[in-house]
Amino acid sequence: MGKPTILYVGNPIRFSRERWAELEKRCNVLYYSKLPLSELIEAFSEGGKYSTVDGILRPNNTLTNNLPLFNKELIPHLPPSLKIIASVNHGYDGQDTEELARHKIWYCNGAGAANDSTADLALFLIIATFRRTSFCEHKVRSLRRGNYYDIEDEVAEIAHNPHGKVLGIVGLGEIGQAVATRALALGMKIHYFGRSKKTSAVESKLGGAVYHSELKGLLEVTDCLLLACPHTPETHHLLNSETFKLMKRGVRVINVGRGKCVDEEALADAIDEGIVSSAGLDVYQDEPKINARLLDNWHVTLLPHVGGATIDTQANFEQIAMGNIEAFFFGDGKPLTPVNKVEDYKPSTERL
Repeated sequence: MGKPTILYVGNPIRFSRERWAELEKRCNVLYYSKLPLSELIEAFSEGGKYSTVDGILRPNNTLTNNLPLFNKELIPHLPPSLKIIASVNHGYDGQDTEELARHKIWYCNGAGAANDSTADLALFLIIATFRRTSFCEHKVRSLRRGNYYDIEDEVAEIAHNPHGKVLGIVGLGEIGQAVATRALALGMKIHYFGRSKKTSAVESKLGGAVYHSELKGLLEVTDCLLLACPHTPETHHLLNSETFKLMKRGVRVINVGRGKCVDEEALADAIDEGIVSSAGLDVYQDEPKINARLLDNWHVTLLPHVGGATIDTQANFEQIAMGNIEAFFFGDGKPLTPVNKVEDYKPSTERL
C-alpha cells in the first residue's frame, strides 16, 4: 500500500511548518474547500474527490473553511478508507464519537494543548470573582475616572481575598490540577469531586487536596466552585436550581469546562437570591448566546470562550494533530489523544 491520503481542513500551518513539510512528503494531501452538506456527501461517496481519504487533519480553528459536525447525518457517507480524524480543540461537543467508532474511525482531539492557557484564565476568573474586577472596570469606564469612593459601597464592603478559602473543583483532570496548582499560590485550599479519587501523590502535590465522593459534600464546603469537566449526560446542568440550594451563601462560580454543565437561568436566580455572590464564565449554555440576566450583571465576568486563545496553545494544537496522524500511520497505529476506541483496527504494516 502506498502513501496514506490525508484531507487537510483549515488554515495553513503557522507554527510547525518544518514538521508539516516532512509529513506532507509522506502523505498524499488533499486540501478541503468548504462545500454544502449535500455536495460534501457526494465528495465522500464512491468516485467523489474525497472518496479515498485515509485520514482527516484539522490542526487549527476555522469558521470559513470547516467541515460540518460528524453526526449520524454525515457519518454513514464517510468513505470506508477513512480510519482517523485528528482535530483541534479539547472539546468535541456535537461529534458523534461513538458512531465513528462503530464505523472503525478514530476521533482525536487536542487534549493537553490548552492546559496552561485555560488554567491561567481560570485563575484570572477566580481573582475577578473575589475582587469584583469587572464591576470596578465598568465604573472606571462609565464614569471615566479612577476613584476608590465610586466603588466603596458596592465592592470594598463585599470583596474578599482568596487566601484561606476553599476552591472546589469539579473535574480534577489535567486542567483542574493546573488550576489547583495556581490557586495554591493564592493560599487557597483544594477540594474536589470527580469520577474517582486521585492518588495520594497527586493530592499531596496539591496541598493535601480533599476528595468528595458526592457533589453535595463538595458544594457544602466550597467558597469558590470551579467547573473544569466535560459535558456528558452526567454533567448536563450539573449546576441547577437544586444544586445551587446546597451551596454556601455567597459562593463564587467559575466555568471553564462546558457551558451546558450550568443551567444559566438557575445561575441568574441564584445570583439574585444572594446564594451566588459573583461568577466568572468563559463558556455558555447556548453558546454563543448568553443569558441576558448574566450579560446585564456587572458582578459576573464574561469572556468569549478564550481559554485556548494564545499563540502557545495554537502551536500545541498543530503539534498534537500532526502527532496523531504520524503515530497512527507511521508509528504503532495508536493515536496520541483518542476520544473513542477502535480496538480491533490494525493499520497495514506496509505503511510503517
